[in-house]
Amino acid sequence: MNSYIDLHCDTITMLHERKEDLKHNRRMVSISALQEGNALVQSFSAFVPTGLYPKPVRNFLTWRTFSRIADKKDRLLELHSGELFPVLSVEDIRKCRESGKVGALFTIEDAGVVGNRPERLEEAYRRGVRIASLTWNHENTLGYPNSPKKDVMKKGLKPFGLEMVEKMNELGMAVDVSHLSDGGFWDVARICRKPFIASHSNSRAMTGHPRNMTDEMIRALAEKGGVMGLNFAPAFLTEQGKESRIDDMVRHVLHIRDVGGSGVLALGSDFDGITGELEIDSPAKMPQLADALLKAGLTSTELDAMWSGNICRVFEAVWR
Repeated sequence: MNSYIDLHCDTITMLHERKEDLKHNRRMVSISALQEGNALVQSFSAFVPTGLYPKPVRNFLTWRTFSRIADKKDRLLELHSGELFPVLSVEDIRKCRESGKVGALFTIEDAGVVGNRPERLEEAYRRGVRIASLTWNHENTLGYPNSPKKDVMKKGLKPFGLEMVEKMNELGMAVDVSHLSDGGFWDVARICRKPFIASHSNSRAMTGHPRNMTDEMIRALAEKGGVMGLNFAPAFLTEQGKESRIDDMVRHVLHIRDVGGSGVLALGSDFDGITGELEIDSPAKMPQLADALLKAGLTSTELDAMWSGNICRVFEAVWR
């Protein structure tokens, strides 16, 4: 059975109750579910929606929130050290394969948590962050978000955002364009010296949500050697946006493959960040998607690449 790497979930951020951990919780992601689904690496985001914090104290409060989530991540990794392994390098992924443990990769959703202080990006790297999305759904110090408003969508990165992309390249932190404006995407495509990713985005040609990527973007991402993680959210899979079905996931994957090639395919479930009627509502059900993709015409080589090979190639190029 194929082992996979999932580029995005919000589980650790959502573990609000004191007694909740990654063995005992009411969330989509648990250690037992990861093991049952044959997860190789699960990415856990520190989700801090900076635009929802009051401006006078935003820079202070959002960084404090990020730090608390990072502390929680560290405690959980220590608590579950028998089952989880912290992923900081490509070599760590190899160790996960050898040990049978599930890799835990730490990410940031909304790099606006750094405010206007570059040294905070370095601190985030020291805390284990290896992927960071430049924005969430609001303007931040780096740039502008995806939006149904054309005037917002065409805006690019701010000067500080351009600086942070360069700094992420230097540190060895993957630049994530999911949630970014179209203008910001093209800025990243222009200046990023290493492959970049869209951790949890689908095809806009298949479903016209602004969070999804146009065919032109998919081709540009592929040309840069990057990947895009299939998002399981109903709104990104169908125009109705109520149900998340395997058939619609397959439809998106086949289109993305036809546009950008099989090398751009990856997984970004968004578990514990999505709601609705979900056919795959747990990592334990990932083999169902694998079976459906093979039946739809993906070769076993293409599936292996989508499940882990493509993103490992990106990590080899990006991480130091």
